[in-house]
Amino acid sequence: MATEIDFLREQNQRLNEDFRRYQMENFSKYSSVQKAVCQGEGDDTFENLVFDQSFLAPLITEYDKHLGELNGQLKYYQKQVGEMKLQLENVIKENERSELSRQKLHTQELLSQLEMANEKVVENEKLILEHREKANRLQRRLSQAEERAASASQQLSVITVQRRKAASLMNLENI
Repeated sequence: MATEIDFLREQNQRLNEDFRRYQMENFSKYSSVQKAVCQGEGDDTFENLVFDQSFLAPLITEYDKHLGELNGQLKYYQKQVGEMKLQLENVIKENERSELSRQKLHTQELLSQLEMANEKVVENEKLILEHREKANRLQRRLSQAEERAASASQQLSVITVQRRKAASLMNLENI
């Protein structure tokens, strides 16, 4: 609010200066009444000038001219702001595209790593299956060997018993 008041004061002061300059430049064109008013002093001069309609037209013209300049500046700045908004939107879109590209690349890297990990898991599962099959085969062979050993041991025991009996019979016959 204070800045608006300062701005308006500056505008008023500038317009008063423009008006006084205009009056001095066109002093010869004024009537004697107007000249008397222009040569007055202090704030009364401005008040008298305001009431004299012939002084208002140049003031309004100068004000309109200044207002036109300000409107031109405003349009220029609005155009600049519009262009900056478009540039900002383009930068944002480019950033989004860059971020999406970066995320896509990162996702592809992760997918590649995941595929390699899955391949290793499949390989490991095959190796585990092969080792289980091999262990099962070895277990069966061990069981079969144990059964044969047990059978051979029984047969050996039977043969040993039979030999002892035969040796004992031979000893008996020899006696």
